[in-house]
Amino acid sequence: MALRLAIGLSVALLSACGDSPVGPEPPRVVRSTLDTLTPRGYVAIAVDSMRGRSVNTARVNWTDFRSRYLARAATVPTLRDTYTIITSALRELDPHSSISPPNQLPGSSDAPTDRPDQRVNGRMITPRLGYVWIPGFIGRSQSGRVDTTHALLRELDANRPCGWIVDLRHNSGGFVFALMASVGPLWNTDNGFAGGLQYSGTYREFWYYRDRGNNGVFGLSNLRDSAELVVPNPFRPTRRGLPVAVLIGSSQVTLPDGRVARSVTASAAEAITLAFRGGPPSRVFGLPSIGVASGRDFFFMPDSARVDITDSYMFARDGFTPGDRPIAPDQEVAGGIARTITGDAADPTVAAAITWLQARNECTGVPAAPQQAGGARSVLDRLRAAPPAADDRRRPKGPDLVFRRGGTP
Repeated sequence: MALRLAIGLSVALLSACGDSPVGPEPPRVVRSTLDTLTPRGYVAIAVDSMRGRSVNTARVNWTDFRSRYLARAATVPTLRDTYTIITSALRELDPHSSISPPNQLPGSSDAPTDRPDQRVNGRMITPRLGYVWIPGFIGRSQSGRVDTTHALLRELDANRPCGWIVDLRHNSGGFVFALMASVGPLWNTDNGFAGGLQYSGTYREFWYYRDRGNNGVFGLSNLRDSAELVVPNPFRPTRRGLPVAVLIGSSQVTLPDGRVARSVTASAAEAITLAFRGGPPSRVFGLPSIGVASGRDFFFMPDSARVDITDSYMFARDGFTPGDRPIAPDQEVAGGIARTITGDAADPTVAAAITWLQARNECTGVPAAPQQAGGARSVLDRLRAAPPAADDRRRPKGPDLVFRRGGTP
C-alpha cells in the first residue's frame, strides 16, 4: 500500500515500501548545551513551547503560569527531575498532553505480534450482522493495518449484512490516519467531510474518507492544503450507509498465557466514534470514553525528551465538540466491559447493539422514511465558511500523526 503525503500540488512518498515512519527521529543531543542548561532554563524552554502550541493558550495567564513552574524548577538539582514539573504544567493545560523521557519515546516499537487482542478480528455475529474488533495501533506498518481491516470487512460484506458492529472498547488510539482509514468505508456516506479538528482561534482542519478512482483516501484538509493516506484496492461496501452500532468503554481481555490486557476507548478511537455521528444511521453503546477527543502536536527538548501537547479538539459533522469531556454513549450499558475479541452475544453491550440493529428498517425490510435535508451537513457548511487566513501558513499534519492515550494502545 502506498502512503502519500499530499501538500497542495506537491506529492512526496514517505517510504519505498509504502509504510509510514513510526515518528521523527529525535534531534542529536548537544552535550555542551546540556552541561550549561539549568533545570530552570530547561523548564522555561518547555513552557515557552507550550504557549505557542496549546489549544488552550488563550485561556492561560502565561506570566503567572511561567513564574510558578520556573520557581518549582529552581528547587530541583537535575534536568531529569524536571519531568514531573513539566508533567504538572501539561496537566494544568489539559488531560491529554505528556512528556516522554528520551528512552521512552512513543511509537518506538511495533504492537506485539503475540497479542491476539492487538489484532483486528471479526465475524458474522448473527447471519445478517457483521462484527469487527478494532484495537489501537502504534505498529510500523500502517499499510498492513488498513489492508487487514479492509480484507476482513470485504470478507464479511460477502454475507450481505444489514448492519455493522464496530467495537472500540480495546482501542486507546495510535496512528489516526491508519485507524480512521481502516473503517472509513463504513462512516463515509457521501465523500464529504466528517468532522475534524478545531485549533486555537478560528483555524480548523476537516477529515474525510472518499473514493478516488480505484483508491480510497483518508485525509485532513484545511480547505487550502491536504495531507492524505491513499488506500489502493480499498473495501467498498455492497450497500453503503448501513446502520452501525459503535461500542465504547473499556476492556479486560484474558490472553492465552493468563495475563489480562486492559484498555479504554480514547483519542483516535474517539475520533472514529465522532466520525460516525451525523453520517450513516448509528448509535453508540457501552460506557463513556476516557475523554481525550483531541489532537496533539509535539516538540523535542534539548535532551531529546519528547513533549506531546494538545493543539486541537475534535468535532463531529453536527458540530459537537466534547473537548476534555468523555463521550457519553447514546445507550449506556451497565457491566458492558469487553472480555473477548470475537464479540460475545452474551456481552450486554453487544446484545444491546444487536437488538437495535435487528429492529432497523435495513434489517427488517420495512422501507425507511425519507431523511430530512440539512442537519449535520449544514453545520459543516457553516464551519467551512472561514478558510485559513492568507497569512496563516499552517498545513495539515501527515500520516505519522499519533493520537494516543498512554498505556496499552
